[in-house]
This record gives sequence, structure tokens and C-alpha cells, in this order.
Amino acid sequence: MKILVIRRDNIGDLVCTTPLIAALREKYPQAAIYALVNDYNKDVLDGHPLLDGVYFYTKLKHRGAGDSVVRVIWRKLMTYLALRREHFDYAIVAGSGYPKNAVRLAKAARPKHVISFVSEGTDYDAIVDYPIPFTRDHVFRHEVECLAELLLPLGVTQAPGRLSLPAVVVPDVLARRFSTKQRPVIALHISARERSRVWAVEHFCEVIRTCLSRDVDFLLLWAPGAADDPRHPGDDEKADYIRSQFPEHERLVFYPTRTVKELMAAFSCADLAVCSDGGGLHLAAGSGASVVGLFEHLEKKTKHWYPWQVPHRVLTSGSEQDWQVAHIPVADVVSAIEDLLPHSRVLPADSD
Repeated sequence: MKILVIRRDNIGDLVCTTPLIAALREKYPQAAIYALVNDYNKDVLDGHPLLDGVYFYTKLKHRGAGDSVVRVIWRKLMTYLALRREHFDYAIVAGSGYPKNAVRLAKAARPKHVISFVSEGTDYDAIVDYPIPFTRDHVFRHEVECLAELLLPLGVTQAPGRLSLPAVVVPDVLARRFSTKQRPVIALHISARERSRVWAVEHFCEVIRTCLSRDVDFLLLWAPGAADDPRHPGDDEKADYIRSQFPEHERLVFYPTRTVKELMAAFSCADLAVCSDGGGLHLAAGSGASVVGLFEHLEKKTKHWYPWQVPHRVLTSGSEQDWQVAHIPVADVVSAIEDLLPHSRVLPADSD
């Protein structure tokens, strides 16, 4: 049997799809299982031992400098042809609601059967011959739990397991520093893609200042680049500000993460991570670190995207009026770190 799992969304979405892949592999150990993703999130599955291969394509909005629209479309067509040659038995469209564009990708692959969520009242494509109704109740359940329902037509009924990431090579600069683990390592991921999820750099400084009285090391992580870069805004200025507040401090390690694999490698060194809701948070959970998650004060966020199956604390401002991450008190983050430190790394990083 050949199975194709399609997930065209962002990094965190794909990380949350890994328990589905693991359940498929457990149920059908002899099956050929492939994934179709985009080149923005493909590193999440690159080299994953549970997959027989990963196909990817480039979204037009993600094309690189000098990469023409025609070239991107041509490569996508070649990917379609390669998928059709596989003659898949099932395509599983992994995603909440009715992921219309992903269903179109499934249609292009021409599998024998397509499994997908469909929203109530949606005129879904006839190619979805195993439609799974997606209701309002799903919004208030974790994404991992929702995706598990897509496997019911294939006879997979067990509760979903942990997130899993492929093994990564830890860069020498981190390996040399953290190989002996003399103290717990707290990773602070200071970048957030959405403005409503940004926590002030001054708040991170206050967390560092408070927690340095404990016997811990800090690993500062951020997306490199200038904040005004229209294509890939970065947080070099924030990192420089933190450096200026703690000049030459021996227990602070600064590490810009240019790629998803670099971020995965960094989180594999951490015992605890502080992250805003987003891809980084799920990569941290996938590495096995405890997680302090900074979320907007929205129930559909905190109940659907919290860190899966690792020790965690989900923090919000607690206010419907001041609902953005910026309003989360520093004291709440410090308290959550103190609560979680004794439980850090009770679950080892999983590379299976």
C-alpha cells in the first residue's frame, strides 16, 4: 500500500502532523509512506525515519530572488508528474477545516482515495471519497487529536502519540558549550512572525536578569536579519540590545537560527524553552524540552495549539481587552520557568 500525507501549511502545522505519520507507520509497517509539503517547512521531515520519501514544491510567495514564476510553476508540474507515477492508494489531506488548496494537490496526485476534513455546508470536491466532518468542537481540541480522526477510515483508532523530529547535527559551537550540561539550559526564542505574538525585548531581559540568580544557562535564539526586511524580517537589533544589557556574560549564548534545522538543533540542547505561539514552540516540544508558551488570549489558540505531550505552561494576558502576547506579565513567565525547571527533560528528545 502507498500512502501520501499532504501538509502545505507552516512549520508548526507540519510538526503537529508527525503523530499521524507515526500512527500510520505503526499500523502499516510495510506500507510506502510519503509526504508532500512545501520548501518552507520541508526541513521538519527531511531525513525522518518513518517516511520513505518527501516531495515538496515552492509556493509563489516563497520563491527566492531570481526564481521566476514560470520556473516555480514548471517545478510544481514536474512534482505532480512524479507523484502520479507513484500510483498512491490513499492521499491524506492533513489540516483542520476544509483545506481546499491541499485537496487540489491531492487531486493532482491522482490517488485511488482521498481522506480529508470537510466543513459543514462546504461544497467539497468530489475527489474526497472519505470526508470527515469538521465541527466547531474540533477548534477547541488539539490539532494532533483532530488529525488522528483522519486515520479512522484506515482502521487506526489508538490515541495519538508524541511529536517526532528527525535527528539533526548539533553545530560545534553549541556542542562544545552544552555537551556536559553543567546547568539546565533555558532557550529564549525572541522572534515571532505575527505582531500580536511579539513579547518585548525588555521583558526577555528582565527574565534573564531575574533567572541569572539561579544556576542556569541561557540560549538566545532568533531569526537573523533586519526588522525592516520586507521578505524575511529579522531580530538582529533585539539580539544586539540583549547583548548590550549583559555584556560578555558567560552564561548567555547567542545563536541566530537561519534555517529550520538550526532551530531544531538548538532546541535539542535546551531543557526548557520560552516561545511565542508558532513554529518554534512546536519544534521545541518536538525536541522534548519543557515549554513556556506565550499565547494571545484566545481560547481557540490555547486549546488547539498548546505544546503537545511535554511539560508546559500556557500563558496569556488574561484580558480580553489586552489580548496580545505583549501584555503577558514578566512575573508570570518567571513563575512558569521556576515551576517547569524541575521537570525539564523528563521526556528525552525523540528522533525515531
